[in-house]
Amino acid sequence: MKARFYYSGGNTEDFDVEATNKNGITIARLAKEQVGRNVKYIDFLYDYFNVKAGSDGYYVTNFAADGTYLTEFTERENLSASKDHSFVACYGMNKGKTGVLAIVTGMRYDFGMEIGVKDGVYYLYPRFYIDCDEMYEDICVELYNLDDGSYSAMARKYRQYQLTRGGCVPLKERAANDKRLMKATEGIEVRIRQGWKPAPSPVEYQTPENEPSMYAACSFDRVGDIADEFKTQGIDKAEFCLVGWNSGGHDGRFPQLLPVEPKLGGKEKMLKLIEKLHSMGYGIVCHDDATAAYTIADCFDEEYLLKNKDMTFHKRPYCWSGGRPHKICPRRQYERFELSNQELIKSFGFEGVHYIDVITILPLLKCYDKSHPLNRRDSAEWYRKIMRLARKNFGGFASESGYDFAAAETDYVMYPVYKTEPDENTPLCDKYIPFWHIVYHGIIMYNPCTFSLNYTAKKPDNRLKYFEWGGRPLVCYYANFATGNNWMGMEDFLADTDEQLKDSVKKIKQMAEDYEALRPERFEFIENHEEVSSGVFRTEYSNGTVVTVNYNDKTYKIERV
Repeated sequence: MKARFYYSGGNTEDFDVEATNKNGITIARLAKEQVGRNVKYIDFLYDYFNVKAGSDGYYVTNFAADGTYLTEFTERENLSASKDHSFVACYGMNKGKTGVLAIVTGMRYDFGMEIGVKDGVYYLYPRFYIDCDEMYEDICVELYNLDDGSYSAMARKYRQYQLTRGGCVPLKERAANDKRLMKATEGIEVRIRQGWKPAPSPVEYQTPENEPSMYAACSFDRVGDIADEFKTQGIDKAEFCLVGWNSGGHDGRFPQLLPVEPKLGGKEKMLKLIEKLHSMGYGIVCHDDATAAYTIADCFDEEYLLKNKDMTFHKRPYCWSGGRPHKICPRRQYERFELSNQELIKSFGFEGVHYIDVITILPLLKCYDKSHPLNRRDSAEWYRKIMRLARKNFGGFASESGYDFAAAETDYVMYPVYKTEPDENTPLCDKYIPFWHIVYHGIIMYNPCTFSLNYTAKKPDNRLKYFEWGGRPLVCYYANFATGNNWMGMEDFLADTDEQLKDSVKKIKQMAEDYEALRPERFEFIENHEEVSSGVFRTEYSNGTVVTVNYNDKTYKIERV
């Protein structure tokens, strides 16, 4: 076993890695003292993860929000793929019947994956990004030999790790101890995007004088009409999430929240809506952000921004509704905004699984500001403080995707993955597999993927994906607000007219009934998933329930013991 150091000067050097065996687990460790301040990154190389093309088996590799690759060892031309962060801190290799699961337990916030085939030999290894900084802990990888080498067995092993050592607690146990969370588990999630400025914004650095106009799509009164129609059509359980209720609408002026957007009806109308939905038995929460700062905010201040190594401000590579988003240092977000923002939001009466955007989909970053320096592990911990605070204040925490540094503090994600099928941009992916879903079903609620959002407005396969991968259905009104960037699908739910409203709720009712059809499985683990024949998939739950989905004839079957 080797570690290849890549130095800032461009040269490389190989070192032996200490490997010990404890209780049948191989533990590979590289002491932080071995790594100097001129190392850019380190590759962990294992000869037995190299496989000759044509061999039986496959790799299991997570590529963040894209999903988890299953890569078979077929003959193919030289190819490579890399990702600078991994949503799950593990990867694996199937060797036919048996397999190996590798779990990164040291520097787990600082690695990505390298996969490829060169001259007929496949390779897979983690790359640890040191950035010429001092390491805060040893690099450590634990390797587990599995008699059952299936991806389901790998996922079960990783779930066991997360439950015993990763701090995760089953959803059933958490919900039993918090009635607010229990209520959220009982209904589907309904996000209503109420208002927004153009996204991406034509104005990079907005001021009150040059900001684009906000489009008011759905007032607080109109949200009340949607809730009324839910009752009329017999949807009694749901959690509503208001998106864009804040000043300037969706991503209008973060971290500024107030005033409650006047074009939607202002604070008085919002408070009446919250009171109304509570009286109807629905949950209601709102959308916030803890990562982005826009120059138009009345509280914009360079002091709290995350600083790159050269002391420049970290900015996202795109503009959004409020202009160019600057990254806030996670520590300063907590200290300067999160405590007071959550207290404010709680005072309005919001309660349930509070949504804070993008924390669980963006890579963890370092902050080099000497007043609030953070390594990636520190960033993760400050974000977890934000999540724990949300659980205390509202009953739960939700975010966009499934980055599992947050798994122990997360109650719902909008979508763990983007993709369900390989395409020309993923030549090393033979299949996307629901690895994340097998690990976290029964721990974290989730909408299976972007493909399944608003699925009754889409094709039959989209609905079938819910039954195949499980979870909690997600409705999103006005999902397609962004120009030329419809990552959640072109189909939408609208409420511009009464006819649109009634039609949308009719489709949503089917989603609510589907969720009810798998009611006993909400708190269960997924124990096995496999393709039993071409286009036919079988999902087994820990209570013995088996769900079979047939994409050939567009059917599903639920069998209970």
